[in-house]
Amino acid sequence: MANKKNKKKAQQKSSQPAAAAAADAKVDSKKAVAKKPEAKPKATKENSKAAKAKKKGEKPGLLTRAKKYLGSIRSEMRRVTWPSKKELINYSVAVCVSLVVVGVVIFVLDMAIGEGLALVAGLRG
Repeated sequence: MANKKNKKKAQQKSSQPAAAAAADAKVDSKKAVAKKPEAKPKATKENSKAAKAKKKGEKPGLLTRAKKYLGSIRSEMRRVTWPSKKELINYSVAVCVSLVVVGVVIFVLDMAIGEGLALVAGLRG
């Protein structure tokens, strides 16, 4: 299979000089013929404003950007998989239980560290 690819590449390379010479001849014949100036379409106010905005590279207006942003938010919110009422209750209970457990752990650690420091301070004094 690799041999077929190599053969095709070799054939393309050998045909490229002939194609390049033909292309050069066409370009030379075109250069000899005088080109007519192209007619520009009439500029309207809308076209000129759009062209000016593109040339300057300015951002679109505030309202346009806000509208686009809110549209993208709306699109994303449609894609969200919302939990059912039962799932929402389960998740809320899990969060509340986690808060209580973490609070108890912090309380125990605080008391242990405080008692430890009091013990160390009591031994010295």
